[in-house]
Amino acid sequence: MSQKGLSREVLIDAAVNVIEQYGRNNFSMKLVADELGVKTASLYNHVKNMSELLVGVCNYALRLQKDSEMQAIKDLSREQAVYALAEAYRRFAKEHRELYWLVMNVAASDNHVLDEAAVCITEPIVKMLTDYDIEEDEKIHFRRFFRSIVHGYVSEMDTGFFSHYPADTDKSFHFAIKCFSDSLNRAEKRQH
Repeated sequence: MSQKGLSREVLIDAAVNVIEQYGRNNFSMKLVADELGVKTASLYNHVKNMSELLVGVCNYALRLQKDSEMQAIKDLSREQAVYALAEAYRRFAKEHRELYWLVMNVAASDNHVLDEAAVCITEPIVKMLTDYDIEEDEKIHFRRFFRSIVHGYVSEMDTGFFSHYPADTDKSFHFAIKCFSDSLNRAEKRQH
């Protein structure tokens, strides 16, 4: 690729490919330059440093995750939306493992990424909860509860902690989501 075609967006796309192919721990500006067929120095005409590029990758990944989750729950409501969103979250984390964990690690140390993550991760959950007639304050608790379940499950699976017992891990995941859904229904009944 000629330098004429380089842009911040082209760099981010190339960085995404490098991270998904080689892993976030092996990521380097040289690998991005090699992917693009340019000298490493030419990348710095479009980003200040590797940290800035990684923030761009995180923002890209967050939008990708949000879009896939919003699509998954597009025409669904209540329990169907709960299950579909949980599955979409888990699928994204599995299919884009390196991007998912990059976001989790960078967000913890960069407030700009954390702010973007809060919006992107929360929006599908907010949409899922719109069909439940519960108070806004309680919806915040349910958003955190949902995220704790799905992220916790992804994290435990990724590190191999669910491999010591014979129970099917998919059944465990669906059991957790059913408990969440049942809790939503109970909260709604309490308020009426």
